Amino acid sequence: MSGEASVIPPAPRAALVGDAWGGVAATLVALPASLAFGVAVFGSLAGTGAGALAGLLGAVALGVIAPLAGGTTRLVSAPCAPAVAVMNAFALEAATRSAGRPERLLALMTVVALVAGALQLALGVARAGTLIK
Repeated sequence: MSGEASVIPPAPRAALVGDAWGGVAATLVALPASLAFGVAVFGSLAGTGAGALAGLLGAVALGVIAPLAGGTTRLVSAPCAPAVAVMNAFALEAATRSAGRPERLLALMTVVALVAGALQLALGVARAGTLIK
């Protein structure tokens, strides 16, 4: 080599078009569900507008983090209804215990989400998904 940096060849145009359409499909699936789930969890605590904003921010975070984590071919990352039901129950219970302290409630919900994510990562690293097969 003559000192030139190696250059990764650009992806074929068909792959880029497919990725773009895949992104549109993922958005069409995840955005309405994210808005509804945000309202379901935060609507009774902070109002419908705040819930919709929380859902929108969750959809954006999911859309950014999932591809950076590697994603999965032929699957779409989207919010999960059972997780919303559990988080809603936790939020209502925590709201009654942290009366008048929304920053504490937000911190508790953040910790629950991070612990759930860490547990999923640990199960993935341990290859626990092979038990389902």
